[in-house]
Amino acid sequence: MTVPAFAACTQDRAVYADRDDAYTLTFRHVPEDQPVMTSNEFSIEMNDSDLKLDGVVMWSEGVARPNGIIMYKCPSGDVTGDELQACTVWRGVIYSLTEGADADLLPKAKEPAAQALLLPDFSRSMSSFNFKLEKPIETFPWEVFRFKECVPEQ
Repeated sequence: MTVPAFAACTQDRAVYADRDDAYTLTFRHVPEDQPVMTSNEFSIEMNDSDLKLDGVVMWSEGVARPNGIIMYKCPSGDVTGDELQACTVWRGVIYSLTEGADADLLPKAKEPAAQALLLPDFSRSMSSFNFKLEKPIETFPWEVFRFKECVPEQ
């Protein structure tokens, strides 16, 4: 029996594409000694453009949920709540989807990668965010990203 490519990949090495292949979502390894409470880090890039968004996932306490935050050009170092709010494009729970249309929560970094991801309302959030670009964005991503490939371990 062959293992599907996404199942043989860990979440921190998974790469996804939206339906039109206009955007690529790439997870990256989070160093274990990193003091921040993020379980996953990723970027979303608009193909054929310089637009790059940074994302982190932090699991909530109590009812555990993978809360994603996608940001654009946030200042580094100590930032205020207002500064963080101004550069936040999207916030929400990231869901894992299967062929059977079941929804689950995003796998943690070292768990088998999700087959597809759902970022509810991400497209609308992007379209209403002021990126302050010379040329306005005309193509927005779909809210579902499907597994594309696995980055080799380094």
